Amino acid sequence: MDLNPIGLALPVFTGLMVVEFVVARIRGRRVYRFNDAVGDLTCGMGDQVLNLVTSIGAVAAYQWVQVHAGAFTFSLSDPWVWAFGLVAVDALYYVFHRFSHRVNLGWMSHVVHHQSEEYNLAVALRQPWFAQFISWAVYLPLALIGLPAEVWLLSYAANLMYQFWIHTQLIGTLGPLEWVMNTPSHHRVHHGTNPEYIDKNYAGIFIVWDRMFGTFAKEEAPPVYGVMKPLRSWNPVVANVGPVAALVRQSVKETRGLDRLRVWWSEPGWTPEGVRPSSFPAPGRGYDANHMNGALRSAYIAGHLGAVSVVTALVITFSKMASPLWLG
Repeated sequence: MDLNPIGLALPVFTGLMVVEFVVARIRGRRVYRFNDAVGDLTCGMGDQVLNLVTSIGAVAAYQWVQVHAGAFTFSLSDPWVWAFGLVAVDALYYVFHRFSHRVNLGWMSHVVHHQSEEYNLAVALRQPWFAQFISWAVYLPLALIGLPAEVWLLSYAANLMYQFWIHTQLIGTLGPLEWVMNTPSHHRVHHGTNPEYIDKNYAGIFIVWDRMFGTFAKEEAPPVYGVMKPLRSWNPVVANVGPVAALVRQSVKETRGLDRLRVWWSEPGWTPEGVRPSSFPAPGRGYDANHMNGALRSAYIAGHLGAVSVVTALVITFSKMASPLWLG
């Protein structure tokens, strides 16, 4: 395939964000802030541009393992191979997503996706820059089985694209689908910082993994979105580099060598004395410093962001490196 499905989906994503904004206004709701949305989109563009480089090595590693150590041979023409790939990728996505919340090494990058105190379709595009350096490794068991790289890549792309529409407050519960599929209601819980919602609903496509492994929570109280250490910047570099730098500083300041290593592999909030308790709601919430005041300044930023978004989408879609880009 010559075109990247993620790039092809970007105009659709943009259109759906416009629809969400309009429908929310008609309903008398405010679900977008300009400064927050700009932060979301710039994080997403940075992730995709960086992925142009990092995905090459990830795909090469997967293909090497598949060719030299794959246990079975699968036919791309067999629909069951694609069905298996979709389910298997989703199961391993659950594993890595859970790791990303429970271990500092994963959370230092994944936290970027949760920093917004809003919840809308733009937040779906708020992707971390550094998770891609390690996320590919969790899918190597599929290479050992012999699952073709094409199946893995397209299944992963489908997984990412599915999760776009569940980042909205405008869709309620969906009846029987709530038992099997990940839905907006389930994913709102995942983004909530309410004590009962912390570390729940890790699913990508199928919520059955959370139901099976005891990480499911039903949406009851309205979720309070964001993180326990709120971000105080709209700068995507600060958003992505800040948590990594903070973990490095925490590791360096530990006096015992073992503790310096444990920082990386312990759960967020860990210290040698245990896990620091967090207050709810998180102190310092409600940041809305707006350095974009004024219609002309906002229009200037929006114009530049729009132009850069178009160029980024074209590069992603038509690059000859399309196959590696599907890693996301």
